[in-house]
Parts: sequence; C-alpha cells; structure tokens
Amino acid sequence: MKYFTTIVASMFMFATVAHGTEVRKGSPEIVEGLLTHSYSTLEIQHRQNNRVCQDVDVPVYSTDDKAGEIAIGAILGGIIGKQVGDDDGATALGAWLGGAIANENAEKNKTIIGYKRTTICEDNPTYVTEIRKVYEHSTITFTDRHGQTYDIRFIRQDN
Repeated sequence: MKYFTTIVASMFMFATVAHGTEVRKGSPEIVEGLLTHSYSTLEIQHRQNNRVCQDVDVPVYSTDDKAGEIAIGAILGGIIGKQVGDDDGATALGAWLGGAIANENAEKNKTIIGYKRTTICEDNPTYVTEIRKVYEHSTITFTDRHGQTYDIRFIRQDN
C-alpha cells in the first residue's frame, strides 16, 4: 500500500507538470519589455516637544488683614450714598463702591516681604520635516509580434 500511494502521488506530479506546458509549432517568440517603477515623494512633519524649565523668583507679599479697611470704605460709601440719594439703592451702591475703592487701594499698597524660588516650565515644540520616497506602482511595457504595445500596471496595495 505504501508503494501504491507513492506511485499515485508521482503520477499526479508529472501530470500537473505536463499539463502546465504548451507546445507551439515553430520557434519560440522572444518578447522584450521595459519595467519601470514609479515613486512619489512625501514630506512628513514630526512634532518634537522641547520642554524648557527655568528657576524664577516669585515675590511674596505681606498678608496683612485688609478686611478692616474694606469695611470702613463700605460704611463710608454707604453714608455718602444715603446723603446723595434718599433710597436704599443709593445706600447699597455707595457701600459697594466704597468697599471696591478701599480694596483697590489695599491691593496697590502691598509690600513685598520676600521671594520664593519656583521652577516654571513651558513647552516649545519644533517641527522636523522628513522627505520620504514611497513606492506607487510598476509598469511592464512590451510589444507583440504584430506591433501592438501593451502596458501591465502593478499597483501598490495598502494594508
């Protein structure tokens, strides 16, 4: 049985080879062709992050309580508002304006009592341009015995 399987397999192989050949009358034709490859040029930009850090001195201001000054400004503003207008809206507006002015003056009169060393970082991206040659397609051009020219094009397959 072992020999029988080997003989059948050998016959199948020889039959396939014999089937694949073609016999023509006369001499075989020699066809000359031209093979060309086409490429395209791509410009690709890559972003590179460049993180720059530096140590800076940040001022530290006095933390005196300015609430008393703001309250006095609001009370004085309310009194002036009551004198200017006789309704509660004028009083409220005067109190609000007096408090805001006192707060602004308190912010202007801050004093620096020292400095705190802090590291501040920022990103400064740069772009690098890469020029890449990319395969597009190949073409085989040949002429048959009757003078007819043929082009066969092989296109790149993207996965």
